[in-house]
Amino acid sequence: MPQNFEIANIRNDIRDLAVLKGFTILAVDNDQDILVLITDILEAYGIQVLTALSAISALEMIKQFPVDLLISDINMPGEDGYWLIQKVRTLTPPQKREIPAIAFTGNVKDKVDQKARESGFQTYLQKPSTVDKLVTEIAKLLQHSGKSSPL
Repeated sequence: MPQNFEIANIRNDIRDLAVLKGFTILAVDNDQDILVLITDILEAYGIQVLTALSAISALEMIKQFPVDLLISDINMPGEDGYWLIQKVRTLTPPQKREIPAIAFTGNVKDKVDQKARESGFQTYLQKPSTVDKLVTEIAKLLQHSGKSSPL
C-alpha cells in the first residue's frame, strides 16, 4: 500500500465531518492503490467515491454522473490532470464546468501549485499528505462552492 497519507484516528473525526456525508467525489489517479486508499478514507466520512484510472475516463464520468468535487493527479500517462481540468472547465451545463477541483500529486517541479491553479484547480496538495489536509481541503471547497450535503 502506498504511503501517501498519514492515517490517524479517522473514526474520531467522522462525527465532526458529518457535513460531508452524501457528496460524490471523483478521484483520478493512474495508481490503483492510491484510488483504493482515497476511497477507503472518504467513504469513512460518508462520501460516495467514483474512481478513474485516466483523465479520459474521468472526463466521461463527469459528463455522465453528478460529481460534487474532483481530486486528480497531475502526472498520468496519456492525457494528464492539466488536460482534464481544462476540458472540465469548458463543459456545459455550468454545474459540470464549475466542479471544485483539487490537484493531488507527487509532482515536485517548481511552481506546480501555481500551474495547477492557473489550469483551473482551486487547490493543490502534495503527495504524501495527511488525511486531515485532504478532508479539510474537501470541506473548504464544498463550502466555498455553496454546496450543501444532499442528505
